[in-house]
Amino acid sequence: MKMTIRVKLLLIILIANTTLVLAIYIANKLAFEKSFTAYLENTSRAQLKEVVTQVAETYARHGSLNWVYRGSEDWDSIVRSFYGLSEDERPRDRLHSRPPPRHRERGEGGPRRRDGPPPRLDNKKRLLIKDTQGNIIMGTPKSKQTSLWFPVYQSDHLAQPKREQIIAYLGVEQSGLVRNDFDQLFAEQQRKQFIIIALVALLVTLVIAVPFSKYMVNPIVLLRRNAKTLTQGNYDARVDIASKDELGLLARDMNRLADTLAQNQIARQQWIADISHELRTPIAVIRAELEGMIDGIIASNPEQLMSLNEEIQRLTRLVDDLHQLSLSDRGALTYNMDKENLYDLLSRTFAKSSHQIEKHHLAYSLQCDEHFTLECDEQRLGQLFDNLLQNTLRYTDSSVEQPGNLDVKVIQRQDKTIIYWQDSAPSVPQEQLNKLFDRLYRVEEARSRKTGGSGLGLAICQSIVAAHNGKITADLSELGGLAIIIELK
Repeated sequence: MKMTIRVKLLLIILIANTTLVLAIYIANKLAFEKSFTAYLENTSRAQLKEVVTQVAETYARHGSLNWVYRGSEDWDSIVRSFYGLSEDERPRDRLHSRPPPRHRERGEGGPRRRDGPPPRLDNKKRLLIKDTQGNIIMGTPKSKQTSLWFPVYQSDHLAQPKREQIIAYLGVEQSGLVRNDFDQLFAEQQRKQFIIIALVALLVTLVIAVPFSKYMVNPIVLLRRNAKTLTQGNYDARVDIASKDELGLLARDMNRLADTLAQNQIARQQWIADISHELRTPIAVIRAELEGMIDGIIASNPEQLMSLNEEIQRLTRLVDDLHQLSLSDRGALTYNMDKENLYDLLSRTFAKSSHQIEKHHLAYSLQCDEHFTLECDEQRLGQLFDNLLQNTLRYTDSSVEQPGNLDVKVIQRQDKTIIYWQDSAPSVPQEQLNKLFDRLYRVEEARSRKTGGSGLGLAICQSIVAAHNGKITADLSELGGLAIIIELK
């Protein structure tokens, strides 16, 4: 069975709440046990305050616990105080004869317990004592586990006692059993209450988590539905999620993705239409001229053959440019980076096209340090400058009476090399500057097909600059035409 996000979210909430209830139960149980034990010890100390004081006073006189044995007057006095007896009263079942202190055996851990019946009075429990090492002096070994023990401090008999040095531990026989019985009763009650609390918590969690999980998962369902619509080619689909959390950001990103896909689809369709038109135009001209020659309407003279050759060259340039862009898009173009002299590259560009420059009566100027070097691909960067020069030659108004102007300037700014390529009129409308690098785009008023351009030159320039980790932009020129700004790192 496939677990949906809603089911997973619901399970996480249930597990978290169950863990929280269990942690509260355990913490409460441990805290209660610790507090209850401290309460019993403090209560016992308060009830036996007089006994504690007598033990501390007697210890201060003797300097040890050697006085604790059956038959000792000091211990009998403390026992009478514990039972609330007067000096003349004695426990009914107490033995009257006891060996003198000098015959009592002593051990390494202090005075040892001697066998004999414990002092009791009716149903009252027996008073016990052990030394600081835990050795029982009065009592049985079993009483170690069944009794509640509390410490006696050396200064308990003083007006302002300080809990510093422990001299002994007093206990009341079987008082630990009372605590254990209470612990068992408390634990049983806690278990019952925990089951009730857990069931109530789980029920409340279910009541809250079911609609909450639906609310959390609903945007994901909308996003999935919208993504499925996009995969079917419907890029008009949008998802409306107004939240500002991650799902809201994802929804806005998906809407932007839909916009991008729609624009790419329109661009692809326009690209196909433009390519078809660009290829059809020279083919139509070549076909018409050839058919005219075949039918005898057009003479097969050198002028007509030259016209056919020009159309074939135009078609060849278009196919070559398309091939170049396809290689660039696939990343198949190779770039051999090396230190090159930028001034020499620009100079060779102008030298190769000197005949065309003279034919178009174009005046140019180059401002660049003759020793300036740049990490680049010589062939690709030369192609970039060739395309820019051909673009200037095609679209700049120039004549003998009024020559066109081209100004090329190279400057170094921090870690960037900036190349300004500016020509004279005509210019380009401000709103069309950003479209100049689109493939097959032309500003029809100033840049028609009659000039022989394919509309791919600046797109190729953009791909070459991008391969050099640079940026190319277009702006209005100070000379009245177009300015191309290239930034290379």
